[in-house]
Amino acid sequence: MQLILNIYDPETKLVAKQYRAETVDIMFGTIEDIIDIVDVDKLDDNMELAKILIVSMKKLKPLLKEVFTGLTDEELKCTSIKELIPLFKDILGFMMSELNSLGNNSKN
Repeated sequence: MQLILNIYDPETKLVAKQYRAETVDIMFGTIEDIIDIVDVDKLDDNMELAKILIVSMKKLKPLLKEVFTGLTDEELKCTSIKELIPLFKDILGFMMSELNSLGNNSKN
């Protein structure tokens, strides 16, 4: 699955740049850090997820920079929180499906 992060021009509010990443490239350590931040039981509640994202912003910055190679702190200031919520849902959905598939691939 492709992940997209839009960077907006602060003056025009138009997309100035896009970062793209593939979920298959997300490292286990990044997933582990996300699990530490997000309560997976609240993934269906956008308001709760927004609160978690805002409260955990200091931890999320490095995670986003790991996923989107080349992303800077200045560019992060020009992202939309509305777009971060579905982005993290996509990452977490991928993470959950990958973790579930690990159990299905085990042989007795």
